[in-house]
Amino acid sequence: MVKCTHLEILLYFLLGTFSGVLAGLFGIGGGIIIIPTFFYVFSYLGFPQEILSHMVLGSSLGVIVFSSISSTFSHNTKGAVNWGLIKLVVPSIVIGSCLGSLTAGYLESNTLQGLVALFLVVASVQLIFEFPPPPQNPQTNLVGPVVAGGGIGWLSGVFGIGGGIFSVPYFYHRGLKMMNAIGTSAACGIPIAVAGSISYMIIGRDSIDLPQNSIGYVYLPATVIVGLTSSITAKYGVNIAHRMKQKKLRIAFAFLVMIMALNLLMR
Repeated sequence: MVKCTHLEILLYFLLGTFSGVLAGLFGIGGGIIIIPTFFYVFSYLGFPQEILSHMVLGSSLGVIVFSSISSTFSHNTKGAVNWGLIKLVVPSIVIGSCLGSLTAGYLESNTLQGLVALFLVVASVQLIFEFPPPPQNPQTNLVGPVVAGGGIGWLSGVFGIGGGIFSVPYFYHRGLKMMNAIGTSAACGIPIAVAGSISYMIIGRDSIDLPQNSIGYVYLPATVIVGLTSSITAKYGVNIAHRMKQKKLRIAFAFLVMIMALNLLMR
């Protein structure tokens, strides 16, 4: 049996505050800080090691439902969401996210983490130096966004993140301005998080030794408190993003991607 302490609740509020700002600022779900923090908190609470990773990833995706909705709403009011592109990628993103969640427990994580880290390093360097330069007038077709959406959704489901680490570089490379890439990425995080968190609820429903107040692999106290707090603070991140110069925003995101890559390599 796991009961929430005052210190645990305070930590959830602080985590929600910072992850919400990151979600709004960079169009990510905030998983870059949610996941390491949840590993620490859930380990301290005594969650069984056999289900620890699944509880962390499922709960992280649950949080991202809240932060992505708030971030998307704020970006949309500023005209930064490309809904035409969203319509193309959402179906494959949902399928990919579900598959990623279902396959997360059966993968050799070290190899996958190494490959993803390498991709993130390349993506961050490309964002900094802009090679090859993104097209000025991109033509939206069907195949590219569908394939990219499936890959982004799958990786997001595996790692329990909103996918912005992958989708922002993709949208920017295909010609969207950095601000639009971030706003569109935030919208992509909604179907990723909804599909992924539901999948973790389903695949964990029959697991033994689940903590109290859990639905499958989603721990409700952490998910709800962090999620609601992040939904409040996401708008502040959006406001900061829209006040920054595009180049500074692009380079700041590139360094965030590099940090994520180093974090994966050191796990």
